Amino acid sequence: MCSTWFIVLGFIYFSKCIVFGAETPKFSTLQQQKTLQDKMLNGYKKTLRPVLNQDMPLIVNVSFKFHTIQDYNEVSGLFAFNGGLNLSWIDESIFWNPSDYGNATAARLPIDEIWIPNIGVRNPAESEEFMEIEIAGFTVPATNHGLINLQISGLIKIMCEPDVTYYPFDVHHCSLTLAVLNYESYEVKLQLAKPAQAMHTFTENGQWAISVLDTMMTDKAMEIKLEMKRKSSFLIVNLFLPVLFLLSINMVVFLLPVESGERISFSITSFLSFAVFITILTEKVPQTSNPLSVLSIIFAFQLANSTMILICNVLVINIYHRSCDVISSCTVAFVRFMGQKSHEKKSLSVVAIKIKPAEDRRRSCEDIVDEKVTWKEVAYAFDKLFLFIFICSTLFPIIVFIFYVTFET
Repeated sequence: MCSTWFIVLGFIYFSKCIVFGAETPKFSTLQQQKTLQDKMLNGYKKTLRPVLNQDMPLIVNVSFKFHTIQDYNEVSGLFAFNGGLNLSWIDESIFWNPSDYGNATAARLPIDEIWIPNIGVRNPAESEEFMEIEIAGFTVPATNHGLINLQISGLIKIMCEPDVTYYPFDVHHCSLTLAVLNYESYEVKLQLAKPAQAMHTFTENGQWAISVLDTMMTDKAMEIKLEMKRKSSFLIVNLFLPVLFLLSINMVVFLLPVESGERISFSITSFLSFAVFITILTEKVPQTSNPLSVLSIIFAFQLANSTMILICNVLVINIYHRSCDVISSCTVAFVRFMGQKSHEKKSLSVVAIKIKPAEDRRRSCEDIVDEKVTWKEVAYAFDKLFLFIFICSTLFPIIVFIFYVTFET
């Protein structure tokens, strides 16, 4: 029984150590802090690495967190975002006995009077340093054991190679490299404290979703692999669906009776509406040729497809209004194949079919001379053919594009 209570008490004590393990720093009085700062900074050389044995490297623990995405240009590849960098190291020239300073275990020292590692971006988009911040007046916390914690944040600009091939389902991969700028690896070594991640207060971007793929570490640099995926819901609703609606209207012109007299005006109106809408959408598609967006190719193809619909519509109307007789046996065979053949047949043809059924099955289009069709029936047959062809030519590229992007991304 006693051993059970001992285990329970030990577990409670261990839990408290985890929750309250971080001891609250003590600063004592104002006078004690003044005396402490004067003592620590007296004779301090910020140009020297704060390690007693100058032949040994100084270990700097580093971690990075993302705050917000400011902007990403898919054409130029400029990626701007806010990030925070956490650095910690042991400054061996800062050490004191807390009992000598009113049990003070912590102090805040001016950042411009102590040594700090110069961390910068190795692949910046511009020539500026890592973060443009004014360090004058800033302070950093230090413990009596010399532990320094530095937290800085700011705007970072890097270059990412854009890939808009599958716009608006495009995914871009970027790399952020942080390194010590003015020290060699045998002088200052970086050590990964935590993998790069987004902060719990990370502000989601309405256009991009960012994720950290990997954090690779060397003695002198930390490389963070990023993946940026476009949120395509808005573009699907406002780009894909209107295009599909316009293309559907453009195809059904072959269902409109020629007798209505509205087919040409309807077809021209649909063509112009689609052309104007494509012109507007061109401003939204990234204007780059390397690589060229597949969506731009689909738009160009659909515009050509819409032009062919207008041309075929004119041909059908021309055929419909012909008044001469149909004398081509191949045209008669085509009408029969499309289900528009005339039911008016000569009695001789009926007898021939009954007497020689085997020969009738072997007849070619040149042998069909007893069929009687009109140009209206020919026009109806072409309407069926063109409707099927343009439904396939309109929907097939879009369906292939959607399935390919789904499996690739």
